Amino acid sequence: MKINYTKIFGILLSSSILGLAYNYFNPAGVTLIREKTELKWAPDSLFLNLDESNNVMPVNETTEIKPEAADGKITSDGDLKSDKQSNESTSEELEQVKQKEEKSENTESKETLAFSEPRAITLDQAYTLFNRNELFIDSRDEADYISGHITNSVNIPFDDFDNHKIKLETISKEKPVVIYCGGTECDLSILLGNLLFSQGYKQVYVFFGGWDDWVNANFPTEYPNEQKNE
Repeated sequence: MKINYTKIFGILLSSSILGLAYNYFNPAGVTLIREKTELKWAPDSLFLNLDESNNVMPVNETTEIKPEAADGKITSDGDLKSDKQSNESTSEELEQVKQKEEKSENTESKETLAFSEPRAITLDQAYTLFNRNELFIDSRDEADYISGHITNSVNIPFDDFDNHKIKLETISKEKPVVIYCGGTECDLSILLGNLLFSQGYKQVYVFFGGWDDWVNANFPTEYPNEQKNE
C-alpha cells in the first residue's frame, strides 16, 4: 500500500491551522507564549526603620518624618512662644503626637502587610529580609533547587505548583514571603508571586536578581547534592 505523504502533510497542516485559529478566538484559549509581566519596585522607604535587634523593618511608604521643635519653643509653623505657652503647648503637642503615633502604628502595621500588588526587590533589599529571617521561596524546578538554593528557602516550583502547594499550608498569609528563581532572565518568580498574591498572600516580594545575583554576592547558600556526595 502506497502512502500518500503529501495528503497526510496537508491534513496535519490544515488541522494545526484550524486548532490555532480556534484557540486564538476562544476566550478560554491557552496562551502559547507567556506574556512578560512587569512589577513595581519596592521603594527604599519600605526599609528605613530599625527594630530593637537593629534589623531593618518595613514602614509605610507615605509616612512623613517631621523635625522636632527645639526646646519646645518653636511651633510647626516656626512661630516663637513664651516659656509658659511653650510648656503648655508642648504638653498638648506631645499628647497629640502620641495619639497620632499610636494610630499610625495600627494603620501602618495593616498597610505594610497588605500590598496592592507584589513588589520587586533588589539584592540588598532581599538580603535585608533574609537577615530578618523572612521566608524565601524558590520557584525553580526541584532539580535546580537540589543543585543549590538560598539557605533555608522552600521549594515551590511554579511549573509543578499542584504537587507542592501543600507546603503553603504552613505559610502564613500575613507574613512576608520572598520569591526568587534563576535570575533576571527567569520569570517563574513573577508568575508564582502573582499566583500567591491572588490566593491572599498580603506581602509578596519578588527578588528579581534571583539565584544568580545571590551567588555572585557570596550570600548564604545550601548545596544538598554536595552533602549527599560526601
